[in-house]
Amino acid sequence: MSSSTPNILKRAFRLHSWEVDQRGRARPDILFSCMLDSAWAHANNSEFSYEALREEGQLWVLSRFLAVIEELPKWDEEITVETWGKGTDKLFGLRDFTVYSQSGKKIISATSAWLVIDRKTSRIQRIDLEHSNFPVQLNKHEIETKLEKIEESETVRTDFEYVVKYTDIDVNNHVNSSRYLGWVLDSFPRSVLDEKGLKSFELNFLAEAQLGDGVHVLSANAGDYYYCEVERDRDGVELCRAKIIWG
Repeated sequence: MSSSTPNILKRAFRLHSWEVDQRGRARPDILFSCMLDSAWAHANNSEFSYEALREEGQLWVLSRFLAVIEELPKWDEEITVETWGKGTDKLFGLRDFTVYSQSGKKIISATSAWLVIDRKTSRIQRIDLEHSNFPVQLNKHEIETKLEKIEESETVRTDFEYVVKYTDIDVNNHVNSSRYLGWVLDSFPRSVLDEKGLKSFELNFLAEAQLGDGVHVLSANAGDYYYCEVERDRDGVELCRAKIIWG
């Protein structure tokens, strides 16, 4: 383990013109990507880095994620992401995030649960943080909650359909987690996307989409939130489940 692994990683991101919507607000899937990239960077100088796990035939996968958004940053703003590990809960590795605006205002709070799986079999592997030197902040909770499986709702199929393309695939040879959020948001009517602001998103990742797979989104108005599912066309397998709250 490298001594350069900080207790809390801080990482700055400049928001470019292609990362914002028509009102100049950062797209939520881009902000999600910034948080995921920060998690990767924090683990990268430790025995839990991408390369270290690859040598063991393993990889990290995101299982559950919750973000609460106070404000969306704007085009050309520099945001700062802070992230830290919180230890484990059974087989899950826990990690929280805070995103700050250029002025230093806290604008996003997030929490997440990750798994280590075998690259060939996809079987879940136990994370042994107890006997490692990876820094954890056991009592530092950005959102103090235990992420559970999102409850299923009755859904109807939306108009959104998509075929997974080369640019959707990441270094682990599957669809990057942020793309699922993008697909879910793209399934909403233009009027919602233009007039509303995303206040919260929660995601459960259940299976993987691969290059060439067709996917579609199903959704339901569950009252306080919208419930969405991303399904694979060829076999109906549920890939991702989401709770979306607009403000």
